[in-house]
Amino acid sequence: MKFSFRPHHFLCTLGFQGMGYSPEFIENYTHIVEALQDNEELLIEVVAGADSICTACPHQGGGVCRTEDKIRGLDDRHAQVLGIVPGDVLSWKMGKNRLKENMTLDAFHKACEGCQWKSSGVCEEALQKLHNGAL
Repeated sequence: MKFSFRPHHFLCTLGFQGMGYSPEFIENYTHIVEALQDNEELLIEVVAGADSICTACPHQGGGVCRTEDKIRGLDDRHAQVLGIVPGDVLSWKMGKNRLKENMTLDAFHKACEGCQWKSSGVCEEALQKLHNGAL
């Protein structure tokens, strides 16, 4: 099994708490998170567009996000911080290590600027737990 992630979805997955855009989206994302938690060696291919998480999102149609310009900005900032580009393949364990090594709280606030989920605090909390060795 291999998943595909847009660059910003590495941090989103770390902070996922069962919230989302629709019941179908939450169910799909929960399945992905559980699979990665069960096997951190599962591979993830970095992509520039719709990914495994987006497949059940009500904001996408035909593989394109209705807020693509905003999402592309998130992806570009996350890709730069994590040192990843579309086509890269890494395990979830490697992705978490990239987050731990490169995503400081300062970088988080810049990379996630404009994200509607940022104010919920779940990603920041998960990032702090990762830095403290609790994840």
